[in-house]
Amino acid sequence: GTSLEKFLNGSSLAEEDELLIHRLLGGDTEALGTLYVRCKPALYRFIRRMVSDADSADDVLQETFVNVQASISSLKHPETFRAWVFRIARNEALGMLKKTKKNTVDADEMWNDVTPHDMLVQKETESIVQRSVNALKPEYREVLLLREYEQFSYAEIASITGATESSVKSRIHKARLALVEKLKPYFSAEH
Repeated sequence: GTSLEKFLNGSSLAEEDELLIHRLLGGDTEALGTLYVRCKPALYRFIRRMVSDADSADDVLQETFVNVQASISSLKHPETFRAWVFRIARNEALGMLKKTKKNTVDADEMWNDVTPHDMLVQKETESIVQRSVNALKPEYREVLLLREYEQFSYAEIASITGATESSVKSRIHKARLALVEKLKPYFSAEH
């Protein structure tokens, strides 16, 4: 694939991407625009699934790049740019969620108050699976999205979320088990 596809899929950075990041580190705002265009599809997809409404997602995306420009000097290794940007987006998304709804973080309670019945009666076009992923509490949803949809490594997810690698693996495992349990009634052999 192209270097753009490699960049967006998390493969090693192409030389041109590294040059853009070095230009950005040197204060070149045009490089930021190019990197924005390259990062936007994957970043927006992640943010949209975290915050679940388009207006909030647009705000989070905009704030993410304001923060990227403001804190680019803190990026020590250009090859970690993608994970660094996702970490900023994640922090912005969680901040937005806290503003719009008080999220209590209780390790024993993984789900927000969304029942399978509630999901069925909602007149959305999303699939039950996507709604189930969306119903996971943010700390479980984010690791699943970063792993399954963005193909980040466990180490990269740990870097993005500020958690340990073992904690990331544990959260992903718990989220997958919870999804299997939640989805059993919809996808069992009897139906």
